[in-house]
Amino acid sequence: MDNNPPQSSTDVDGPSISIAWKDEQSILAKWRMTEKFQREIEREFAIPFAELPFVLRLYDVTDRLEIRDDGSDIYTDFDINHRSSEWVLYGVKPGLSYRVDLGIRMVDGRFYSLTRSEMITSYM
Repeated sequence: MDNNPPQSSTDVDGPSISIAWKDEQSILAKWRMTEKFQREIEREFAIPFAELPFVLRLYDVTDRLEIRDDGSDIYTDFDINHRSSEWVLYGVKPGLSYRVDLGIRMVDGRFYSLTRSEMITSYM
């Protein structure tokens, strides 16, 4: 595991997300969404903010480094509470590289990414 500082996305107007190793088997994700942005996505999806199905999508980008959205990305979704601003993601493995998206996953499976973290890598 490395001891690099949390890596954050750089979206100033919208939401931002940062991730850091919590321990060898988990990542801590922290994010921020302004009230203005919350109102905007509420209007865009025509669903009250509290009812939007937020998820953190943990991508294993070890062999690819980037997310391609071509159907072959390896990821795990974590359902999160809309009131949260941080979440612990379990099931990560030493020696792999990860990125995390904060997004909305609709009932039919469509996923809308709101923001993406920088990549982090743990060392064995």
